[in-house]
Amino acid sequence: MAGVGLAAVPAWVPCRRWGLAAVTFGFHHGLSTLLARKTERAPQWLRACRHKTSISFLSRPDLPNLAYKRLKGKSPGIIFIPGYISNMNGTKALAIEEFCKSLGHAYIRFDYSGVGNSDGNLEECTVGKWRKDVLSIIDDLAEGPQILVGSSLGGWLMFHAAIARPQKVVALVGVATAVDGLVTQFNQLPIENSERKNYFFLHSA
Repeated sequence: MAGVGLAAVPAWVPCRRWGLAAVTFGFHHGLSTLLARKTERAPQWLRACRHKTSISFLSRPDLPNLAYKRLKGKSPGIIFIPGYISNMNGTKALAIEEFCKSLGHAYIRFDYSGVGNSDGNLEECTVGKWRKDVLSIIDDLAEGPQILVGSSLGGWLMFHAAIARPQKVVALVGVATAVDGLVTQFNQLPIENSERKNYFFLHSA
């Protein structure tokens, strides 16, 4: 489900109580509109993606520790929410980091539980647990208002996080978002497989 390219299907994203709305045409144009600043052309800031920074870990009682990398900067901050089994070292995550660095904005990228450098067993992970991961990043690491950038499955989690934390999320940018992918898969499950459908329902919200 993880998106491959950097482009996204154009989408109007109303933000209701969040006070902002964005027309998203991929992360570059979407963030440029939201931040209202000019930036360098892609080839220049993509070349800087080789910069290495140390990994930090968010310790959570009774939950797997989350690996993350944070860039200090001005508000609003940007949080990248990766796609299915994608990690924080993907092309989009690194490219957005350099984009934020060029503008001086704060930025956070992270690995889900059971993915990349984070603790946890992937076989035990559910969408509901990854939703908790996103909320932990917003609650425990992010400072001030945030713009969420969701890629593929991260787009679904981005919407859930915005609904749960309207006071902190000011805008959304979708990159090849799969906001209806889980609902489609749920509806395709056979009716006789009721236990599986119930598990899916209880662990996806």
